[in-house]
Amino acid sequence: MAPAIMTPKAERRAVYEPLYATDPHTGASIEIFYADGVLARSFNARGAGWFWWSCQPGFLPDAPPIGPFPTSYRAYRDALNRANDCP
Repeated sequence: MAPAIMTPKAERRAVYEPLYATDPHTGASIEIFYADGVLARSFNARGAGWFWWSCQPGFLPDAPPIGPFPTSYRAYRDALNRANDCP
């Protein structure tokens, strides 16, 4: 039998819940999420932190996530700034 996975208290986990937004120009879904060191290494990132990626509804992202950022807000602002830079 596999050992039980211990999860931290609910109030600590809420800090790392993903955020979702919609690109105002394209309608693409934007996901902002926290990746620990193991998850970050799985997509060749420099280290743990907040990342974002976008995709059209019903599709998987077609590029690796962008990040890491020190806070979810910084990742969110970067996603929106890049969305505003697109024609």
